[in-house]
Amino acid sequence: MRCNIIVIDANFLFLPIQFKIDFLSEINFKLVGKNYFLIYKQIFDELESKKKKLHEISKFGRQFNFISVYLESNKNNYNLIYINKIKERSETTDQFLLNECLRLKKIHHNIYLATNDSQLRKEATKANIRNICLRQKKYLIIC
Repeated sequence: MRCNIIVIDANFLFLPIQFKIDFLSEINFKLVGKNYFLIYKQIFDELESKKKKLHEISKFGRQFNFISVYLESNKNNYNLIYINKIKERSETTDQFLLNECLRLKKIHHNIYLATNDSQLRKEATKANIRNICLRQKKYLIIC
């Protein structure tokens, strides 16, 4: 059976709120085989930091709480894997995710990076990592 590993970027987590897209079910539908969704601690640390700057009661704080509930409620339905790994001081979160995808690609062939960051998508494409992104605020595409 084909096995797919999907590394999720921070901005992709907001799709259920911003565009009412259940990205977990959409990706599960589009990719053939067993899918594993990886979310790194670095992503949550980045979002927690932003939440603290903007306060818990801000719009972002409420959105972050919704994301946490969304992921927790779908944890048993999809293969969500939380990895307790953070970036080095000298690298950005985007570089960290790209490096992790490259490391995983050495072990496994079907690696996808789910992001809406255009610069990160370009870098991933150059590194021969497939992308999952949003088009026209409605559709997830695999490039």
